[in-house]
Parts: sequence; structure tokens; C-alpha cells
Amino acid sequence: MQALGLVWGNLDSLAANVEVIRTEIPTPTLYGAKLLLDHWRSREARDGFVVGRDVPSRDLAGILRNLALYEPIDGGADFRVRLAGSAFMRRFGRDITGLTLSAIYDPAKLDEKRAALTEVIRAKKPVIVDVKVVRERRTVLRFEGLGLRVLSPDRKDAWVMGGLFYSDWL
Repeated sequence: MQALGLVWGNLDSLAANVEVIRTEIPTPTLYGAKLLLDHWRSREARDGFVVGRDVPSRDLAGILRNLALYEPIDGGADFRVRLAGSAFMRRFGRDITGLTLSAIYDPAKLDEKRAALTEVIRAKKPVIVDVKVVRERRTVLRFEGLGLRVLSPDRKDAWVMGGLFYSDWL
């Protein structure tokens, strides 16, 4: 099915014959990813990146569609997607806002994703990855992903801000 110029049949992450290949990279190469990382670093150098104060912001207006916020729930046993931009609709084939990781990922991938988000919070360092989604030996999506530790609006809890920046959305 095609809607808004996107071929939704290529996107369902739970579909058969899909392989996700993640490679950590030292720095982002795409403009939006660089912008987000620079903005995050400047706020971190002060008193931390705070949801509601530092995002949304005019400086990040052009990339809000690329952002998602993950809140740990149940003591970190799962994460709830507080907000997800349209870039995540492209990746998952649906709006994931309000869903938990356990509702998005199959059990085989859930532990890996949960561990990755937990590590972003624990390490307090950005994680930058190059991701290829492959189906039947053909790359159907390619993007850079960022995972950044951010503070909740009340500054009491650490959340994760995720960014997806597609190489064909330049």
C-alpha cells in the first residue's frame, strides 16, 4: 500500500524475512542527526537536556518529526513511547506513540532494545548507529539512529530521546 509517498508494505518491523543490521558509528553524518547531537551536547554542558524546556524548541523545529521519547516504566522492565514523530511511522508502519516496547517488538528483539535504552541512561553518553533494514537481501530502509539520555520535565527521572534520520530524506 502506498500513502503520502511511502510504501507501507516495506515497513512492518515484525514482518517475516526482515533483518535489522545495526553498526555503531563514532559521529553522525546526516545533517539532522548532527544538529540534534550538537544541541544535546550544548544543553548537557550546562545543566542537562530537559524535556519541555529544551525540546520542543525553535532550534529543533525542522527535525521534530525525527524524534521520540522513551520513558522507563515498571522499574525499567519496559519503556513507554511518550511521543514519536512521523519518521517512526515510516520505520514501524504505524504510530507508536503511547505504546510500550513490549507491544512494538517481538520477544526475540525486546530484550535487545530494552538493554540498549537502559545502557543509554546508565552510560550518559550518546549512542549513534547506522541501521539497515534488509528484506530478501534488499535494503528497504537505511537511517542513522541516535539515543540520548534526557531528563523528564520535573528533572527527577532519566528518559531516552531517540532520533531517526533517513539517508533518503535529505
